[in-house]
Amino acid sequence: MNNTISARLENELKKILGEAAVPRHAASDIHAALALAETLKSKGFGFHLKDLCPGSPDQTRWQAVFFRHEKEFAADYPEASVAVCTAAIGALSHPETPAFLS
Repeated sequence: MNNTISARLENELKKILGEAAVPRHAASDIHAALALAETLKSKGFGFHLKDLCPGSPDQTRWQAVFFRHEKEFAADYPEASVAVCTAAIGALSHPETPAFLS
């Protein structure tokens, strides 16, 4: 994966959530990305991750979706961790979200 994408996503998440709330390597390690999803779930978001190319031997594409109050924030990408982080940024950047986080 492109380290520039990973660093950019993680930096954006740190700006929104604070450095301590973002797991190390969240945009490059699926386990860390799922820990990030748990953080958002604890703040009231629903979450699901879907394999968009099930059974394909040569293609990968993942869709991550965070949802709250009938609003959905989705992203898809070949790497699941990037999809999770991108969707998380979308959910956290929504104009109504900061009120939900307090």
